[in-house]
Amino acid sequence: MNTIPAEIKKKENIAEYIIHMYQTEDLIHAYQFNLDEINAYVIKHMSKDEQVRKEILLWYAGIIEQMQAEGINKPGKHLIATQKYVEALTTLHEKLLVENDFYQATYIKAKKDIANHIALSDGTINNPIQICLNGIYGMLLIRLNGKKISAEQQKTLANFGEVLGTLSRFYKKSEIISG
Repeated sequence: MNTIPAEIKKKENIAEYIIHMYQTEDLIHAYQFNLDEINAYVIKHMSKDEQVRKEILLWYAGIIEQMQAEGINKPGKHLIATQKYVEALTTLHEKLLVENDFYQATYIKAKKDIANHIALSDGTINNPIQICLNGIYGMLLIRLNGKKISAEQQKTLANFGEVLGTLSRFYKKSEIISG
């Protein structure tokens, strides 16, 4: 049985996994890649089981090693492996837009909000799936900082979440079929 939260999320909901990995990268930056501090202030509070904590510690050590190998020393850049999942979701999104009426209807509800956020990015982000992921992750950060989200923002984020949730369900089905 896998006890690593990210690995569980990867199997259950790929969008949640991606957002979890973004959060992990930011946490590692916040602790300046110091595994001892991550262990003391994060991992020790994740489980009472010593073996589980050791597994999580090794997982974090691996992520730190990957980030250092890829030169990810500042927030904003993400692990190549994580971004490959974003690319896979984008490819699936493009396929479903052509082939699946349910997904099309889900996407249409969010399309205007996605276009608005692409415009807000001043052309730095053109991928609608990346926009949805960034929006949901940004909301998590806002809530962690104790700030409120307006009703309009909540509606936008609900639309983003619906797109990502639907995509994740299709992704999981395709993984079961192909895997």
